[in-house]
Amino acid sequence: MRRMAEDVHESEEREVHDLAEPLAGTPEVNEATETADTTESADRTRTADTTEGSAGAPASREAEAPGVEVVEPPIPERVRRPIDGVRLAAAVVLLVVGLVVADLAADTRGAVEQDLTEVTSGLPRLVLTLLGWMSGIGVLLLPIGVGADLLARRRPMQLIQALGAAVVAGILVIVLAVLVQSGNGGFVTDVLTRPTATGHTGPLDIVIVSMVALLTVADISGRKWISPIATGVVIATLVTTLLSGAMTLAALACSLLVGWIVGLAFRLGFGVTSTRPPATEVAAVLVAGGIPLTRLELVDANDAGDRRYAGTTPEGPLDVHVIDRDTFGLASGRRLLRVLRLRSGFTRPPALTLRSEIEHRTLMGLALHDAGIGAPRPVAVSEVGPFSAVIAYVEPVGTPVADLGDRIDDAQLAGMWRLAATLHQRRIVHRHLSPSTVLVDDQGRVSLASLGSGDVAADDISLRIDLAQLLTTVALAVGPERTVDSAVAALGEDAVLRAVPVLQPVALSPDTREALRLSKSVMGELRELLVALRPRTEAVEPVQLRRISARGVVTIIGGGIAGYLLLTQLAQVDIGQVVSTADWRWAALLVAFAAATFAGASLALAGAVQISLKFIRTYMTQLAVAFSGLVAPAAVGNIALNTRYLQTSGLPPTVAGASVGVAQVAQFCSYFVLLVISGVVAGTGPAVSFSPSPVLVAGILVVVILALGLLAVPRIRGLLFDRVLPQVRSAVPQVLAVLQHPKKLTQLLGGALLLDVSFVAALVCATKAFGADASIAAIAVVYFAGAIVGSAVPTPGGLGGIEAAMSFGLISIGVDSGTAVSSVLLYRLATYWLPIPFGWFSLNRLQKVGAI
Repeated sequence: MRRMAEDVHESEEREVHDLAEPLAGTPEVNEATETADTTESADRTRTADTTEGSAGAPASREAEAPGVEVVEPPIPERVRRPIDGVRLAAAVVLLVVGLVVADLAADTRGAVEQDLTEVTSGLPRLVLTLLGWMSGIGVLLLPIGVGADLLARRRPMQLIQALGAAVVAGILVIVLAVLVQSGNGGFVTDVLTRPTATGHTGPLDIVIVSMVALLTVADISGRKWISPIATGVVIATLVTTLLSGAMTLAALACSLLVGWIVGLAFRLGFGVTSTRPPATEVAAVLVAGGIPLTRLELVDANDAGDRRYAGTTPEGPLDVHVIDRDTFGLASGRRLLRVLRLRSGFTRPPALTLRSEIEHRTLMGLALHDAGIGAPRPVAVSEVGPFSAVIAYVEPVGTPVADLGDRIDDAQLAGMWRLAATLHQRRIVHRHLSPSTVLVDDQGRVSLASLGSGDVAADDISLRIDLAQLLTTVALAVGPERTVDSAVAALGEDAVLRAVPVLQPVALSPDTREALRLSKSVMGELRELLVALRPRTEAVEPVQLRRISARGVVTIIGGGIAGYLLLTQLAQVDIGQVVSTADWRWAALLVAFAAATFAGASLALAGAVQISLKFIRTYMTQLAVAFSGLVAPAAVGNIALNTRYLQTSGLPPTVAGASVGVAQVAQFCSYFVLLVISGVVAGTGPAVSFSPSPVLVAGILVVVILALGLLAVPRIRGLLFDRVLPQVRSAVPQVLAVLQHPKKLTQLLGGALLLDVSFVAALVCATKAFGADASIAAIAVVYFAGAIVGSAVPTPGGLGGIEAAMSFGLISIGVDSGTAVSSVLLYRLATYWLPIPFGWFSLNRLQKVGAI
């Protein structure tokens, strides 16, 4: 990774230099300027000492631009680079993952270490001797050379910090070694060391850790001699230490990472020497490139990773952006997070070098200008020092849509849609058409305040996202109804409706999402109006834009934990013994109760609607729901398939959704009633009474208190009123209609009870099949607890979570661990895995007959 960082820095130094020639601008901008009196401006400029510029860069003389007034506060001598934070996080993740993998794959770790030892020991003796000399001599002389280099570049504080990092790293290694030798190393001892005649090998190599920490703080990347020599010394030390057997391979790898982590922590804590060029150098570069600059004033020192300056010329103002290594990681880091969060193609990946970033910005500016769209137009692009670049733009004039609000007239709205049509025709995507970006001038012309983070030759999804962004921006200003009318009039229904699947908050820019928080109903109203343009067409499903969501993270983490717990239990089970010892009479009864669960779900759904449903088709639909559990959490497939089935049976979409909601409410009521009854019975013992156990009472009180506490949070309360209550209100008429028909009500409640009772009976049969003798009430509590876990862990069918929870529950009520795991496996085989092939057949059959 260090070599990678060095290559990136060297490529930046070489590649940015290729862009020293400025772009051809307007004839006025390219005219030469006259020399003006610099006495006044000289008092306002700051002299920058660039001899402590980038590591490896030669000292440069202060460049001045005669006649340019420069206004800029002093640049801090030390800065914290965002890229160091990214590297530190990556190093910590690598260290943790490496330790976990090394622990799980102990045998593989030893085999790899043995193979590497055999390969390296097979090197010629001369090579091994040279490596030993390089390691021994280099360890002594390298710190001296690094210190001399830092002193020659007048960086005594950086030398002190580098030595401090080496000392701290050494102390950390000593503390770990003492813990291991005293028998308190725990996990570290198992993973990083091996037993020896006198104890254990060291957990970390103090030489490597201290040396890597020192080199990281000294920032040797880009140094022509020190960098390759340091790399050679580190490699030689690793090889010789591995061959000597003094350290394990895992210990050496962790030594590199720990040294890097300590060094990066020092860089973040104390900062690094700034390589930012002062405004005087920026002005000199622009003037040398033909820009008639008279004034340059700092506007924003850290905007999206840039420093922004307001430039003044006789022909008008310029927007000057300076991109440098110190702040370049800010925008790239945010863009990387968006790339990880969203699917491929929906956002642009971050630039890895300064050259690629300035090339992209220049291309976007010229592409928009060529398309006739008002936007920042680049008139000069050049390097400023070895690790910085400057771009000067001529900015468009106008008032943001956010400031105009409903004062926007019809002609201006038409101009906005013409802009969208032009972008679409040229296949240019902007990705930031927010209320602060879209401008309208006094003549009604529409332009863009920034270049965004878009692309040329854009894909279809990106273009649709741009349109969705513009629709939202305009709706926030003039309202959804006027937005839809003007967009349809200018673009046509077909073009506007293409934005409906991507009309989602995740597709919008951050400032647009912030504006939507103040106008929460705008997006919903906008979507309803667009869908209402063609009400008879099938509802358009939103395009899945997220690659990683919070639910996905919970799925991965929860599934991993549950899988680990399940595998731990499975390790105690002999599958052959499970098959041979099970009582198949109870197993056959278990299968019958598993089939009855689908009958209960069918009856509950039929009782939730006023029309008559065919039982066979309804039963097949519930089997299809079981099959859908392979690819989605159970609740998602349940609602989607049942709603679709009711729609094809003749119910309107809103009534179908409300009916499924009624069935869900009935099942929840049944679930809650049976849980309370089971908890009371299980907690009272043989003398059944209705005095609930203290644990149950305490649990109910805790739930009530937590619910009241959550309702006190404004955001939770808003979520309840905005999302939950509207769905409840839509289901109320359907509930009232069902309550007026005793037959339907009996069907609804009876089906819900049959569903839960059958699941409990199935788990009882599974335990009886292996000879367990736990009480039915206690087993019922275990089932309900497992169902809760299955709903909380959003894995398909609750896989992992249900098995682990039920196994733990059975063990806690007195069932031995082997029998508990075997019972749960048999139960899940009958209730989850066995119905899947029947569900696949049912789904295909229902689709063929048009029932779904």
